[in-house]
Amino acid sequence: MATIQKLRSKKTGAVSFVAQVRVRPFDAYQRTFRVVTDIKTARKAASAWAEAEERHLHAQKEKSQNTVRADIVRLTVGRLINSYLDDAEVKKLKTYKDIDRLLTWWLKDHVSVRVLDFNVPTIREARQKLEQEKSTPATVNRYVSQMRACWHWGQNTGHIPQDLAWPRKLMMTEPAGRRRFLDDTELATLLKEAAPNKVMHAAILLSVGTGIRQGELLRLRWRDVDFDGGKITMLVTKNDTPRTVHVPATAVTALRALRKAKVAPTANVFLVRKGIPLKVSTLEARWRKIRDAAGLADFRWHDLRHSCASFLARRGASLLEIGSVLGHKSPTMTMRYAHLTQGQPVKGHTELDALLRGTPQ
Repeated sequence: MATIQKLRSKKTGAVSFVAQVRVRPFDAYQRTFRVVTDIKTARKAASAWAEAEERHLHAQKEKSQNTVRADIVRLTVGRLINSYLDDAEVKKLKTYKDIDRLLTWWLKDHVSVRVLDFNVPTIREARQKLEQEKSTPATVNRYVSQMRACWHWGQNTGHIPQDLAWPRKLMMTEPAGRRRFLDDTELATLLKEAAPNKVMHAAILLSVGTGIRQGELLRLRWRDVDFDGGKITMLVTKNDTPRTVHVPATAVTALRALRKAKVAPTANVFLVRKGIPLKVSTLEARWRKIRDAAGLADFRWHDLRHSCASFLARRGASLLEIGSVLGHKSPTMTMRYAHLTQGQPVKGHTELDALLRGTPQ
């Protein structure tokens, strides 16, 4: 049912029309149309909106089959996001803090936008703003994909009708994956600059020597380090699969230098001071000073992980072995290092050469 009510301000005498639409089981929704040019135009606009809204709600009622929230008309992007962040299963995700950070950006401009009005033009406008604020397509895509995940959650939980699909082709084209690796000279210079700081020196050695991720490095505890076996075990990883990797002897020595005689096994390996774990912000600040002193341009902490793969590939490791060290779940992730192994002999080449030498010419 749609109704149009004419109102006149007692103070100014200005005329406006309030259009209200009610279709059970949805809550009533209304919109005010102020007279800008003439009364007839304003009334016509109010009637057109009410008719369109009523048709839309009847269609939603028919398609939803009572599986969609009754307050869909009033559901805003802000309420959708907050409901998603309050979900118990979402809170269990180890990336929850990052999810909260990404979705908070959407709340700034869209907290009161109705879900039914969160359409392609609105989302594309938001993406354009992201392009201006964020430096890379990959960063923009992270914000967009997180909002998409929230939207899909809304559909799966009955907050959003199934026919309100997330728009396609909103992701930006990303450049090919980074291939910035240390060469032998750069590595020697970097380690020399890091040497005065035992914590950073050990962290860099371990990162290059094992390909450990930054988060895994900062979560590492002494109980995870096997000095005699020369290996570390990461219980919490990006892929949710614990893995154990070999630690080069030089990195083991650096770790021994960090450990005190009475350090608790549950204590973190990398600390800023006694009992205080090293945080990402502190690690990055110290890293930038060492990196700049070493004269490394366009080089990030994560590139130490890439460098581990590069050094292994150039010294005969197979892609399968590299993927195992880095903890890749998919061979596709390891293929970025394929160019480093191309043309290298593999197991069996020596025997094949011997066989060829004995083959009649």
